[in-house]
Amino acid sequence: MANQELNGVTPEDGTAPERGSGTKLFLAVLGGFALLYGSAMAWHVTHPMTGTGTESPGFLERCRLICADYGLVATGDVSADANAYLEAVDSQKLSASLQDLLSTDNFERAVTEDHPLIGKPAPDFVLSDTQDQSQSLAELNRQGPVVLVFYYGYNCSHCVAQLFALQKDLEHFNELGAQLVAVSADLPAATRKKYEEYGGFEFPVLSDPDLKVAETWGTYVRETDDQQEDMLHGTFVIDRGGKVVFANRGYQPFVDNRSLLQWLNESGSATGSDLAPAE
Repeated sequence: MANQELNGVTPEDGTAPERGSGTKLFLAVLGGFALLYGSAMAWHVTHPMTGTGTESPGFLERCRLICADYGLVATGDVSADANAYLEAVDSQKLSASLQDLLSTDNFERAVTEDHPLIGKPAPDFVLSDTQDQSQSLAELNRQGPVVLVFYYGYNCSHCVAQLFALQKDLEHFNELGAQLVAVSADLPAATRKKYEEYGGFEFPVLSDPDLKVAETWGTYVRETDDQQEDMLHGTFVIDRGGKVVFANRGYQPFVDNRSLLQWLNESGSATGSDLAPAE
């Protein structure tokens, strides 16, 4: 009998005695903690962390935020989105004559970035165009000065805006004998498909699928243990002698075509090609 009572069993019916109020309160608190812990674990499983609060946003997210500052939201229509960006940043087709555009009166052209390649031979490369044909920077440069553009590709519809802007002013670049070339990681077949939907460009658009060329030109940074992946828009002017004379990199497309024309005009006196050989 004593052993039965010590074990919490009554001798009459063999059932456990009723718990006291203190025991009930303790068990209720314990159950509440268990419920909160379970809820927290479920939230973390369904909302995985993508990084610490000190990390910078990815380049595509940064692009989205910049567009949001202009009140722009991607619609999925590349042409409409690109032109909406150009309108938002007040980039219009250059309607003046080339002579007037080359005048420095009341116009301050964009200054070059202090890029490591300024004044040096442009690193050559060979990439495939939209027709799967190889194009080399050196060959393009033999035909005249070059405007080289690195853009994010069609996965960012606002980011293609610079190509639309260049196409609109193409006649002025042609007057100066300049060659335009754009580079992204998009595969040729993917770009061809976009051309079918939105129209193409009358200058080479090349594929750099592994981003090695972009990395060489300083517009792409690979992710490492010490740094986050990053990508920039890049615009470079290469003179007839094959040297880089202008550079601009940033998270927004460079659409100051009048400045590019002035840089091209100034660099047009050099002859020959002195591009660094492709690695």
